[in-house]
Amino acid sequence: MKKYSHAWVAFMAIKRLEVIANTTDEAVVKGVSEEVRKHAKTLCKWFMDHRDFVIEGAWYPDEVFKDMSTSHIIKFKPEGGEYNNFRNMPSSHSIAALMKKSSPLYKKSYSIIQGNCADRCESIAHSIVDNFKMLQKEDRGCPIVTTHNHIAMRFFILSHYVADCHMPLHCDYRPFSDEKGIHGSIEKKWEDQVKKSYKIDTANNRFYYGPDGYPLPLNMTALTQSVEEEIATRPYVHGWGSNNSSTWDFMSGVAQYSYLFSYFLVPETFANTQTITEFMKQTEWGLHFDDYSKMIFSDAIDAVARIWLHVWIKYKSWMKE
Repeated sequence: MKKYSHAWVAFMAIKRLEVIANTTDEAVVKGVSEEVRKHAKTLCKWFMDHRDFVIEGAWYPDEVFKDMSTSHIIKFKPEGGEYNNFRNMPSSHSIAALMKKSSPLYKKSYSIIQGNCADRCESIAHSIVDNFKMLQKEDRGCPIVTTHNHIAMRFFILSHYVADCHMPLHCDYRPFSDEKGIHGSIEKKWEDQVKKSYKIDTANNRFYYGPDGYPLPLNMTALTQSVEEEIATRPYVHGWGSNNSSTWDFMSGVAQYSYLFSYFLVPETFANTQTITEFMKQTEWGLHFDDYSKMIFSDAIDAVARIWLHVWIKYKSWMKE
């Protein structure tokens, strides 16, 4: 994903937290405890006080860290034998649900060629809790203490890696990562839609806000509108998926199903040298571009909100103790 797409995912994750906290639609929060909903509300409020650096923070991994060849990816290669250790995902994860039914590579073996995105997400999640602890432990003015704005930046940085793992081509060993190939062309189509849909103060690297405190809508595209509607109505599952217990477990599962999704969307016969026009006419993804893109963005936003909320609850539990 590109700059404003990443920032949009992060902001929509904040909006998702508000839905979890305040919705009256019982289908959205069935099985979600009141305690979790209260934590979602306090986290959403905290973000609203520290939201101005969302574009800068969500783009920091590409602009400053530049660890694209390692921490933004987990590249899988199919091997062909039987393999039954695909992780269970939350029931709301639409890509996993579809791949269990439709992927010919599901429960087939693979090798991991490159990348450590799940490790990166786990480490940043821990670092956010650690920074909150330092903020509470040290006296105001202490030279080693962090700030709320710094921690917000780390939340937005984390959202970048989580979102990247949901981009199917980030989990496919085939050479689609060339910026001039279909990977870059797909992400440009997404970026153009985000820039068309919301008013962005590019000079100051921030969104303009609407009365509700979220990015100010302009000419919403069908994709951005459908994603906003989806995150307001899809059921929220707070757990990581059965037998998973951490950000690392969950993100490892995200990567598995993103890999399956890539092979489902783009056949092995399609070459990276082919044009985006050919892609749109010859691939499953191209023929149903907005539908599959909606799945990717909606799952990514839900995942970011889930991980953020687990991090916040871990910190708040430490405070209580």
